[in-house]
Amino acid sequence: MRIMSFRVMPVAKIIALIYGVLGILYVPELLLSGAKEITLPLGILAPLVFFSVNLHVPVPTHFFSGVMAALAACACYTVSGWLTGTVAVLSFNSVAKFVGGIEASVITKDSLAASRRD
Repeated sequence: MRIMSFRVMPVAKIIALIYGVLGILYVPELLLSGAKEITLPLGILAPLVFFSVNLHVPVPTHFFSGVMAALAACACYTVSGWLTGTVAVLSFNSVAKFVGGIEASVITKDSLAASRRD
């Protein structure tokens, strides 16, 4: 079997979810590190590619502003994850058409259940 393309939306949703969770974890880490400001990216984040608009937010000084900063980080990272996932899938699909895809084996739930019974 050859993987020639992925559907964009499922992959983009999963990457957006991962980035969103990491965005929530980003604010407490900054608060513990003593950073002077929080940088929230909005764009495409990938190795060697950093095409984004950075929002610079002061470090929260009160509980409510900390909650708002965490929500803002979650939102910005979620949007960035969705954009990054979309661009990654579109890039993969384009290159896969050119080079003929990737040879792969598929493991399904049914085949796993059958192997456990044996």
